[in-house]
Amino acid sequence: MQIDRLSDALGAEISGIDVARLDEADFGAVRDAFHKHQVVVFRDQDLSVEDHVAFSCRFGDLEIHISTDNLLKDHPEILLVTNKMENGKYIGVENAGDEWHSDLSYMPKPSLGSLLYALEISEVGGDTEWSNMYTAYETLPEATKKRIEGFNARHSFNRFRNRRVSIPEKHKKGAKERYEKISPPDVIHPIVRTHDVTGRKALYVSPRFTVGIEDLPEDEGQALLDELIAHSIQRDFIYRHKWRLGDLLFWDNRCTVHLACRGIAEGQIRHMHRTTVSGDVPH
Repeated sequence: MQIDRLSDALGAEISGIDVARLDEADFGAVRDAFHKHQVVVFRDQDLSVEDHVAFSCRFGDLEIHISTDNLLKDHPEILLVTNKMENGKYIGVENAGDEWHSDLSYMPKPSLGSLLYALEISEVGGDTEWSNMYTAYETLPEATKKRIEGFNARHSFNRFRNRRVSIPEKHKKGAKERYEKISPPDVIHPIVRTHDVTGRKALYVSPRFTVGIEDLPEDEGQALLDELIAHSIQRDFIYRHKWRLGDLLFWDNRCTVHLACRGIAEGQIRHMHRTTVSGDVPH
């Protein structure tokens, strides 16, 4: 096994292993690297669906995504992240990750981490970016840290409750009714989250799911949220990943946010499987 940093901001590449056949010692080294680097990529993996699910389960129970029409048949733990179509309809989530976010922050117990496996990649476009939310918190002005101490924010899956995001044109038909049907109740989480393993503090807001600050008047809260979001996605905090076939990428949702960079050339396919590991109540 070899572990090499991917950027100054965060991330590491782990090479020389087959994740489907890790013994306990190597798995422990992988888990330690994950906690240290926040994002880890395993190159050149050849995984069956069962391999992907089994490896993911070593980190905890798996979530079943609320978008049930985008799950892999007979394997509901797998969310299809793809621009493939059948009968004029996308077979999975085509617009996944179109705004900066942490997976499932709209749930009472958000995700610990997500594992995305590249089965088909586009030659042009389709990169993904991650931002280091430890660094985002640690580089805040001291006055801002004191101001937000103990503050909480509201998180919502429903795009219609979020002024920072739009509804893609191709998804507008029936979208409001769909979001009302599948969206869980909004949840309240601390703006500054303490990591369950490392004990480090991370900023825990995003434009996709964080819709307001509970402890301030609406206008003041929205202005502060805009300020925190803008700070958290500075280029110095970000690692950009160019996918290769066979990449399995595992990221920590407790201390990162990520963004699908789009730009896939017309006629090209980007097809991936994602599992999501259950987490704990943020504190």
